[in-house]
Amino acid sequence: MVDFDQPAQWHRWLVGDVLFSCLGTTIRAAGSREAQWKVDYTYQYEAARTALAAGCPTLVLVSSIGADPGSRAFYTRMKGQLDADVQALGFPRLFILRPPSLIREGSDRFGEKAGVAVLKVLNALGILRSMRPMPTAAVAAAMVALAKGAPSGPRILTAQEILTAL
Repeated sequence: MVDFDQPAQWHRWLVGDVLFSCLGTTIRAAGSREAQWKVDYTYQYEAARTALAAGCPTLVLVSSIGADPGSRAFYTRMKGQLDADVQALGFPRLFILRPPSLIREGSDRFGEKAGVAVLKVLNALGILRSMRPMPTAAVAAAMVALAKGAPSGPRILTAQEILTAL
């Protein structure tokens, strides 16, 4: 098990050609906004910084639809700040995926499941199609495809671009 609060214990493992970063939690599971920030922002940022310093040229990061460091909403502000800060690190190859709600097999999160169900109904009515929930398997497949063959440079992918990266 990795203790992200002890980087001296895990930094040596961040050596390679690609860092796939998709760590995250909820405020409810974390217990506070500060604790969620630590997981969703700090741990991922420190892993990215450490991997780049070790020579890793590629970061593939899962963010969120609506990510914006200037957002009034905590979650999208946090994700937007992470996006901005990893871009500033200067990875030669950086892919930031901004999927909509994720469909996670076996999820026990009531709010997540309810949100996906509501979006599916709205999508069936032709409403909010750009926010169509996406299976985590599709995001994972896009991450691998990007790491294997996409060109250099920073790139932020919307939901539709994630699906076309497959």
